[in-house]
Amino acid sequence: MFAWCWFSLLVGSLMQNMGYFIEMKDILCEANPDYFKDFCCRIRQPKNRSLEASVNIVQVITNGFTGSLRVSIPNPKKVMTQIFEITFDVCKVLREGKRRMLIDLLVNTLARSSSSKNFKCPFPKGKFVSNNITVTDLPPMLTESDFLVHLDFFIPRVAIAMNITLNGHLFDVSKERARKRKFL
Repeated sequence: MFAWCWFSLLVGSLMQNMGYFIEMKDILCEANPDYFKDFCCRIRQPKNRSLEASVNIVQVITNGFTGSLRVSIPNPKKVMTQIFEITFDVCKVLREGKRRMLIDLLVNTLARSSSSKNFKCPFPKGKFVSNNITVTDLPPMLTESDFLVHLDFFIPRVAIAMNITLNGHLFDVSKERARKRKFL
């Protein structure tokens, strides 16, 4: 119900406040049929700057549901190198009012882009749809780069529930405008 929104902090459409936009190259979404069915996610055309996703939750998801977010960028030799990793208890993150900046942005993106406004555990059975997963804020210390995002959801020592992998490129709006002016 919420997995694709968790990583949408790192993907999305024009980020006007910080001067960034992301173009997504490809996405792979997989789900454990014991927990989810009809899981579908896709990059929205033609600009490749937002996502659509839907899933049916077939089993109530309770406490203990854990997420892991890993972000990689290429090093000077063009080898993808992990620069960030965080593991978090999904239900605890949703309950707490005080969160790390990244987690707070993830939760706010989830709330803004989903068909359901009930973001608390347990997550009920049923269909969940998001037609426009976008990002409005990112930290100002980012630089243009390719990126690879892995988002995994699991129940520790029980099952892997969902995996999402996204490839894309983060652009700085000011640099992109300068490149366009150069060729016009």
